[in-house]
Amino acid sequence: MSNTTENWSKDWNSSENPQKQRKYRENAPQHIKDTLISVNLSDTLREELGTRSISLNLGDRVKVMRGDRKGAEGIVSNIDRGKEKVYINGLEVTRQDGSTSEVPFRPSNLQAQALNLEEDDRIEKYEIEDSGQIQVDSEEVEEALEEDEADEMMQQMQGGGQSMEDMDIDEDELEEIQEEIDEQEETEEEAENENTEQEEETGSEESEDSEEEEASEDEEEDAEEKTEEEKEKGDN
Repeated sequence: MSNTTENWSKDWNSSENPQKQRKYRENAPQHIKDTLISVNLSDTLREELGTRSISLNLGDRVKVMRGDRKGAEGIVSNIDRGKEKVYINGLEVTRQDGSTSEVPFRPSNLQAQALNLEEDDRIEKYEIEDSGQIQVDSEEVEEALEEDEADEMMQQMQGGGQSMEDMDIDEDELEEIQEEIDEQEETEEEAENENTEQEEETGSEESEDSEEEEASEDEEEDAEEKTEEEKEKGDN
């Protein structure tokens, strides 16, 4: 296989020119980009595998090592190999319109804690006898990926994207997603009602305070008038 194309050269990876290094990553063939999505390993994985890093797969459990989400852990739900971004189930950001989206992470900011070993040959070269200590539970992987898929469908439906009829999902799954949407809308409505009640209570309290102040002022005025009348009588 050729190491050089019109827009890419393997030699650019060792170049001191930042522009060539960027071009190396951006224009690299897919098999090279796959190797760029690699992460450091936890101490346990390093000891078991005898290596410091490994290519990342969907379903791996990773820990954020740098940034605002430092210390957070989760299952890898999506990998954008073109942009070299990794998405983790449960680590989301809320947009201004109220919708949510998963936060993109650079592989260099992550550390693998356990691996998805559904592919039998993934760690074959490492000759591991007992993979139990380094493997993510298959049910955990399945649950995380299904949850991520359901969240994506909910966002599409709420955002007016695909209609429910156009989606390739069965009726039971569709019903569950619709129930989640209804629950979310109900929760938002309850929160809005609570805020309205609090505002009304605050307004009522302020109104009562205002009435008390007015009554107090009236009493003071009456007292002053009586005092003046008594003085006038005394003068007479």
